[in-house]
Amino acid sequence: WVVLLGSADWLALPGRTVVVLGAGAEVGPLPVLLSWGARVIGIDLPRPAIWDRVLETAKRSGGTLLVPVADAKPGQAGVDSSEDLNPLTQRAGFDLAGDIPAVADWLAGLDGPLVLGNYVYADGAANVRVASAVDALTVRLQAERRDVALAFLATPTDVFAVPADAVTQSARAYADRSAANKLGRGLLQSLSGGRLLRPAYPPGSDPGICDSLVAQQGPNYALAKRLQRWRATVARDGGLAVSMNVAPPTRTRSVTRNRVLAAAYAGAGRFGVEVFEPATTKALMAALLVHDLHAGPPAGGHPWQDEAYAAAHGGLWRMAYAPRSALALAALLGYRAARKSLPDQGQPVVRVLR
Repeated sequence: WVVLLGSADWLALPGRTVVVLGAGAEVGPLPVLLSWGARVIGIDLPRPAIWDRVLETAKRSGGTLLVPVADAKPGQAGVDSSEDLNPLTQRAGFDLAGDIPAVADWLAGLDGPLVLGNYVYADGAANVRVASAVDALTVRLQAERRDVALAFLATPTDVFAVPADAVTQSARAYADRSAANKLGRGLLQSLSGGRLLRPAYPPGSDPGICDSLVAQQGPNYALAKRLQRWRATVARDGGLAVSMNVAPPTRTRSVTRNRVLAAAYAGAGRFGVEVFEPATTKALMAALLVHDLHAGPPAGGHPWQDEAYAAAHGGLWRMAYAPRSALALAALLGYRAARKSLPDQGQPVVRVLR
């Protein structure tokens, strides 16, 4: 934030257009970038409920929003404060999994440098389909333009190599537990056959391996996010500008409607993990994106170091225990609090990024 405040003209990303794939994503950067005066292309499904929110956000901002509309091929529509938004909400949007060549042709013909931001999410197998479609779009644009930068949000619930200082802090947290904590941990270890509350890393690991995969999110989610990580790694190796930052655990609707995950997030603070509110995550990750586009990440020398740089993991990498070995206990501890905050199961939940 200090760097950004010292270079306030950075915030509007002058000369660039940011393509936000998943314009309605709950922790996507679209609202923040528009509030900073950026020029943004928003692409999401043709659902009026999504575009009601997105277009109202644009109308209140100082930025410029372009959206595809229901024509023979994707077109564009500027939004300003005097425009009647209702017709546009009925025509805006595009299904990325349906016609990637049309979207690619449109984006390839736009003037000025592009930032292609991947913030899409769908439930189940559709998540892999849309992730694959976006990857095909990325490859196509890379082949046709030399001025495309890529942007991603990495999920914290994945497997990462982490630096030695995180391993050291985790080991210190494990060693400094209270006597009561150590006794309770011993009992739980015995009762669970060693599955609960295991130390996070073997002593002296450099790098350590933090396995934060959550089975409840399913294999489709893990594969879709891994596709994004692979594309980011390959693109960076090929010399493209890439912003991919690990986002913190966040109370998005897609997380809190899952009872186990909602309870685990509610109890995560007992283990030193900070769970963020969507508004905080959104602003933080947008700021990191702007910083990366202007300053670029430092040369890491290895892909895992690029991923670890500026990772906002919320404490998952530095907690005393292996995350999955504490998940069940965190869910038990947070069950009562989570019940009070669960959304009404009878209400529709919009598509969001976890």
